[in-house]
Amino acid sequence: PPPAMSLGRSRERREAARARLKRRQPFQLSIGARRGLVTSLRVVLPAVVATAVGVEYYDNLSAYINANWLDASSIRFLSSDEIQFIPSFLTVLSLLFSILAGNAYQSLYSQQESIYFALYAEVSEAKSLLEQMALVCSGRPFYRDALRAMKAYVKADLRRLDLAPADLMARPPAEDPLEAIMYLTSVGVPSVIYETVRDLRQARGYRLGAMQRKFPRLGIALLYLLALLELAAFPLLGAGTAVGAPQSIFNVQGALFGGLCGATTLVLRIIQELWRTSGGAFNVDEVLTSMVRGLADELDARAAQALALERGVATDPRALSPELRQVLEDADSDDDEPPPKRGFFRRRRRRDE
Repeated sequence: PPPAMSLGRSRERREAARARLKRRQPFQLSIGARRGLVTSLRVVLPAVVATAVGVEYYDNLSAYINANWLDASSIRFLSSDEIQFIPSFLTVLSLLFSILAGNAYQSLYSQQESIYFALYAEVSEAKSLLEQMALVCSGRPFYRDALRAMKAYVKADLRRLDLAPADLMARPPAEDPLEAIMYLTSVGVPSVIYETVRDLRQARGYRLGAMQRKFPRLGIALLYLLALLELAAFPLLGAGTAVGAPQSIFNVQGALFGGLCGATTLVLRIIQELWRTSGGAFNVDEVLTSMVRGLADELDARAAQALALERGVATDPRALSPELRQVLEDADSDDDEPPPKRGFFRRRRRRDE
C-alpha cells in the first residue's frame, strides 16, 4: 500500500489496540487526575493538619510559656505600648516572610513558564527533524538506525524530567543520539539535516537551562524557619492572657492561630511544588506526555514503514498518493483521446477564407 495509507492504518491499529486495552483494564484515573490527587495530598493535607494542630494546642502552648518561661506580667510589659517589643518582632518577621515568599513564588512560576515555551520549541524542532529524515534518508540502509537514534533521544533525553539538566548536558558525544544522527546523515560534508539538528540542539540547551533549579534547597529551608519564628510569636502573645482569661478567649485565639498555621503551610507547600521539576500538577509532566505521544507514534509508524521497505512489502515513501495518482491518470487519458472532428460547414468556411 502507499505510505500515506500505511501510516494511517498503523495509527488506526494502535488506537484500536489502546481502546481494547482500556476496556479490558479496570477503571483508572488519567495522568492529570493522578497528578492532581498527589499534589492535593502534598499541599492540602499538610495545611489541614497544621490548622488542626494550631487550634488544638494553642492554649497548651500559651500555658506552657506562662508556666516555664515568662509570667503574665512580664509578657504584658513586653507587649505594652511603651515597649512594643513583641509586636515589632512579629511585624518584622511577617514582612521578611512576605517579601521572600513572594519573590520565591514569582521566580519559580517564571521558571515553569520558561520550561513550557522551551518544550514547545524543542518538540517542534524534533518533528521537523523527523520529517526531514523521512524525506532524505528513506530507502537508505541507515534509515532505521537514524530512527532508533531519534527514539533514543525522545526516551532518554526529552522525557527524562527526573534527571538533573547538568547530568544530561555532561553526557559524552558517544552517548548523544543527536550526534549519531549527524554521523549517519553526513558523509564527508554536513548534509541538509545539519541545520535542523543544530536548531534542535539549541532548543535542547534552552530547555535544559530553563529546567535547571535556580532556587536552592537552602532557600526552602529558610522560608520554613521564618514561618516557624513568625508563628511562635502568637503563643508568646497569648501567654499574657493565660491567667484569669475565660476559655472562650482561648477558643477564638486558637481558631485564628490555626487558620494562620494552615495558610502559611499552604503557601510554603505551593512554593515547594513549584520548586519540583516533575511529579505534580504544577509541573509539565502531563503536557510533555501529550506532546511526546504524537512524536512517538510517528516514530513507530516510520520504523514500521522502513522495515516494510527492507522486506520489499511497501513502496517508496516518496511515492504519489492514490488521489494524486488518479488525477494524473485522468489527465493522461484526456491527452490520449483524439481531437473532435470538425463539421463540413466549418471546413468549407476555412477553405473559402
